[in-house]
Amino acid sequence: MAEMESAVEGRTASVLFAGFRALGLFSNEVPHVVRYSALKRRFYVTTCVGKSFHTYDVQKLSLVAVSNSVPQDICCMAADGRLVFAAYGNVFSAFARNKEIVHTFKGHKAEIHLLQPFGDHVISVDTDSVLIIWHIYSEEEYLQLTFDKSVFKISTILHPSTYLNKVLLGSEQGSLQLWNIKSNKLLYTFPGWKVGVTALQQAPAVDVVAIGLVSGQVVIHNIKYDETLMKFHQDWGPITSISFRTDGHPIMAAGSPCGHIGLWDLEDKKLINQMRNAHSTAISGLTFLHREPLLVTNGADNALRIWIFDGPAGEGRLLRFRMGHSASLTKIRYYGQNGQQILSASQDGTLQSFSTVH
Repeated sequence: MAEMESAVEGRTASVLFAGFRALGLFSNEVPHVVRYSALKRRFYVTTCVGKSFHTYDVQKLSLVAVSNSVPQDICCMAADGRLVFAAYGNVFSAFARNKEIVHTFKGHKAEIHLLQPFGDHVISVDTDSVLIIWHIYSEEEYLQLTFDKSVFKISTILHPSTYLNKVLLGSEQGSLQLWNIKSNKLLYTFPGWKVGVTALQQAPAVDVVAIGLVSGQVVIHNIKYDETLMKFHQDWGPITSISFRTDGHPIMAAGSPCGHIGLWDLEDKKLINQMRNAHSTAISGLTFLHREPLLVTNGADNALRIWIFDGPAGEGRLLRFRMGHSASLTKIRYYGQNGQQILSASQDGTLQSFSTVH
């Protein structure tokens, strides 16, 4: 025993008990990422669970992969057709096959909070408003832009559809900037609406983007002509995320910090539905699947949910979900003879059953 204790000195990990698998973790406050595999003709959703991420097949919400862990908690994620990018602290890594790290990018001094894949490049932005563009495969810096965060603190980033080599940046101060990152030129500054930008989303129409604001407003704006097409307002605080249906229905969904989702008809320019308490915490991310009547949502309440829009009034109903406890556990017990089920009670007021196999 003395030998074992001496081996343990200098680290707090147990020699007898090594972590094997965490049960009941499905999502935290980091927005999910949705990807489509043309090879398998399937959608996959990736959610963050601390130092690693889980990838689920949307069709059944079955877990297909758990990534290897990174040294500290993941603070944001992004993905392209091949790789998942996850930032932790002032570093971010690219993961292949939803699992192993194949590239790591180091160069930021502050914590990274935005990632944007861009062809063979990836863009990262830190909390000091330093923007770096990287070559993915060589891991080298292609360009670095530094913004004065007292004037333009970057809060969101979007690559507008069909805009070659261009990114749109939103700021906490409220203005937006369109940059050509190949020629390193500021092309246009949008004055904004005097309140911070919290979300940017490409609309199904070219040149049109949705801009979510701290005030709870969503502005549908044509960035080619710098003109506002329509405005909507939600009373539930800042807009946390925006997504558009692309299956023939002109509907936009907007998330809020209190767990409600507003559904807006873009033709009639009005609120058509409210999905109240879709999550018990803020809506971290929401994504309509391309050409499907399905909406994927996640939140810090440890829940990943898929909603289907097949009702006559266009309301969403819960189709599938993966949910763990949203508060501390009070008691856990094995259930049954074979040790494959665990019952758990929590301060969130629920009793849940977890499979140790699945």
